[in-house]
Amino acid sequence: MKLLSPTLFLPVAAFCAPVTVSSRQAAQIQFTSITTSGPGCPQGSITTDVTADVTAFTLGFDKYQTLVGPGVDGSNREKSCDIFLSLRYPLGCTSAVINTTYHGFAQLDSGVVGTLSVAYILSPGSTTNSPPPAMFPASSWSIGEVYTKRDSVTATENIQNTNQRDVSLTIRTRIMLIVANSTMAGTLSIDDATVAITTAQGC
Repeated sequence: MKLLSPTLFLPVAAFCAPVTVSSRQAAQIQFTSITTSGPGCPQGSITTDVTADVTAFTLGFDKYQTLVGPGVDGSNREKSCDIFLSLRYPLGCTSAVINTTYHGFAQLDSGVVGTLSVAYILSPGSTTNSPPPAMFPASSWSIGEVYTKRDSVTATENIQNTNQRDVSLTIRTRIMLIVANSTMAGTLSIDDATVAITTAQGC
């Protein structure tokens, strides 16, 4: 199989260091910092674009790709990237719906299966609606296509004083290829991820 080149999305401002954003509207839940870590997102390989109201951002990935095939090092079968976010909540009990959209590319020989798993970890607190892994069977991805994966989780916090307003959210992403033997080839990538918050006042 000849692997097609994966499409990269949204190459905007260079993302080499933690991004700090300023809050403008205290009534909304907003991002105050964005950092990443992992073999799928090494320093210098990411771009970022934050909306003016600081309630959404897009990360573009340049090296978040797995590969298998003859002569390909086995370490390329799995990649991961953790996205560390600081969220500033208003006072009181507030629920946030966190919508995340992933785009990437998949092309798989028969006998190769790809997976994309995501975990959303809120501290303090917890999230609901943890999404199941996305599966990429070879029967559906043999010719190479761009995919879209959408997640939606709810994060509720009861903030009693200003010292508790900053909440940490970690988004742990991982892509992996499983192969029956070393003669099979395939690729799976995450090319961009958009995270957006919808604030619902009251719990």
